Amino acid sequence: MGEKNYLKNYSVLGKNVLTYIKTEIVLFIAVFLSVITAGFVKPSIDYFAYIDYKVICCLFCLMIVVNGLQKTGLFQVAATALIKKTGTLRKITAVLVGLVFFGSMVITNDVALITFIPFALILLKELDNPRQRVVILVLMTIAANIGSSLTPVGNPQNLFLFTFYGLSPGLFFKITVPIVFTGGVLLLASLLLIKNDTVHAKDIIANYQLTLQQVSIYLILFLISILAVFNVIPYLLVCIIVFLSVLIVDRSILTSIDYSLLLTFVFFFIFIGNIQKIPVVHSFLASISRQNIQLVSASASQVISNVPAAILFSSFTEDFQGLIRGVSLGGLGSLVASLASVITYKLFTHSYRNESKSFMAIFTIINSIFLILLFGLTAIV
Repeated sequence: MGEKNYLKNYSVLGKNVLTYIKTEIVLFIAVFLSVITAGFVKPSIDYFAYIDYKVICCLFCLMIVVNGLQKTGLFQVAATALIKKTGTLRKITAVLVGLVFFGSMVITNDVALITFIPFALILLKELDNPRQRVVILVLMTIAANIGSSLTPVGNPQNLFLFTFYGLSPGLFFKITVPIVFTGGVLLLASLLLIKNDTVHAKDIIANYQLTLQQVSIYLILFLISILAVFNVIPYLLVCIIVFLSVLIVDRSILTSIDYSLLLTFVFFFIFIGNIQKIPVVHSFLASISRQNIQLVSASASQVISNVPAAILFSSFTEDFQGLIRGVSLGGLGSLVASLASVITYKLFTHSYRNESKSFMAIFTIINSIFLILLFGLTAIV
């Protein structure tokens, strides 16, 4: 009996470990690559010099602040207020897509989807046509990945590349505006895929305790975090201010931070630092980076996602414009091209387990169309 319980517990533990690995697959890839390259480059104190501490600190601060704002319910209350003013499914879709598109520019693509996808699932629960629901969620996901490409704080890869190349805001926006503008026009056109049926939006505001004091504090912290990104205020000072502030206001937010993303960055920094010292690997990556970095980075994003692709190829190319465009466009296409897309998939399949294949098919088709069109149109723009 005891042996059976032991085997059962061992089996459950094994399943939990596998589930965690699948959930954090990019982190485990980063750890694996770091360990492999450590066999060629002996671990030493030099490893600490590989890490871009500004990226880690700024990302940490933004996570804290945005999680704090999300917890106040500010985004959900604003979304419900907008939805109430709509009367058709197409208008509701336009609001949902718009919220994610513009919201991701400021609160990041991950947080925009975590905030508004559950909201959309409740709102769209009564739809007679399940495919319409999937199409709407896919368009929201695309909107998050395109919209977040506009600003240095919209997604992790932008924050990294903006810091790594020491770009000015003007130059950065010059690169990203054509992508986001063109993508926005395509999203507007894609609203025609949604039936213009009359629907009645629900009042789905949860019991949030919106307090002006907390919202004001988080907005101020968000402002100084942005100033740290643009080197107006020292990032270490801002990191200390944000950390101490959240300890006073609501320390529970520290438990909701995506530390795995921070660790993913750390291990990829170590991996990149190591391969710089391995001649054969360095030569190969430098060679393919000279071909067409936009195409190479976008293609690599389909397999390893755009955050690792940005970190990987940044050390092998001076064509930052091509790399920024490549990883921005590369967030479209496959499900793993952008880790933000995985969030939508998880939330959807949790509510509709039997529709996962349908979701994957529709997601892949629409994303692939957007990827191909944007590649062609941005070249013209």
